[in-house]
Amino acid sequence: MRDVRSSGIRFPPPRRITRGSEQMREKRTAQALIVFGVVLACVELYVFLGVL
Repeated sequence: MRDVRSSGIRFPPPRRITRGSEQMREKRTAQALIVFGVVLACVELYVFLGVL
């Protein structure tokens, strides 16, 4: 059986997530959650005031 690691095919190493890009992703996720919360609150107010 051939050793796969010794073949001529070289795969690039997995890209590591740098701290900066990880913080940017967390910041975008937080912003998305804030926007979603505000939209959800507006919808709830609309439904609540529509009942009155």
